[in-house]
Amino acid sequence: MASPRRQKRWDVSNDVAPSIYFGLDRKLCGIYTLEFANGERYVGQTVDLTSRLASHRRRWSDITAVSFLECGRDELNDVERTLITQTERSYTVRNRAFTQMPGGDAEIDLVVDRQQQEEWLEGVKPAYPLDERARAAERRRRIRPKYEQLAAHPAYPEALADLTEYVHEVIPWPSVTGGLYWGVSAMPGTAKSKDRYRLFTVNAHNVELLFAHHFPNEGETNVILNVASSIINAKDRRGLMIRRTSHYRSYKDCETIALPAGAMAEVLARSSVLLAARTMALGLMRRGPSNFAKFHSDDLLDEVLLHRAGEATA
Repeated sequence: MASPRRQKRWDVSNDVAPSIYFGLDRKLCGIYTLEFANGERYVGQTVDLTSRLASHRRRWSDITAVSFLECGRDELNDVERTLITQTERSYTVRNRAFTQMPGGDAEIDLVVDRQQQEEWLEGVKPAYPLDERARAAERRRRIRPKYEQLAAHPAYPEALADLTEYVHEVIPWPSVTGGLYWGVSAMPGTAKSKDRYRLFTVNAHNVELLFAHHFPNEGETNVILNVASSIINAKDRRGLMIRRTSHYRSYKDCETIALPAGAMAEVLARSSVLLAARTMALGLMRRGPSNFAKFHSDDLLDEVLLHRAGEATA
């Protein structure tokens, strides 16, 4: 049996979403051990730890901690059997023998726990978890009217082009991290007035990274780009409207660049500007999930991803 590469353990609470604990590790392959308030244990295998814990918490309300061993798919069965045997020496385990399950291994076991499959065969009604897919569907339905309002705006094509350039140049792995470690909101109400309103805002953790203002009286749109300070060199500063800002209490080392709509590609082509933007974005994302994820527009991110894909195949 190959040795597991690492082990992690989290104390968990039923009123905290699993993704807060695991982040992107929810997609790792391995063996988990649940700890219960009465001292019992449960050992299982999964490729989606966040969804699996959410499912177990709907079934058991007394989970107090979870441990995780990362391993390859070819090791799963051996590692699981070994951990069950080891755990049984010191604890009572809630794992049960499968009497009605079809024989053999199946990949669905990594997504739906085998004990739950057995209970389902016996007629137990499953408690489907509100997992990442379900939360995204709910958020998409709730946020879609805002996206539709933005998509109908005359400045949308230019705003989408700038947003696309920013996301693909500055945000790491946007299709994976979007809606969790950063988010983009459509037509947010932030600082809205009769003379000015926002078309979109990009946030990470609890700080704005980028937003676009539209001025209806002038029919103009501008973009505000926030970057880490003290990185942009003198050459790349030429011709840019840059100022230091202390507006963000949790990110004081910040500079703001005001741009006309349509200038994002030219500005990010300046290497030190791109580095300053990436430094701020990644630094904030490493602090943890975005506080504004509930406002994330999945439809707008879809368009950003497809817009760049369309350019690549044109």
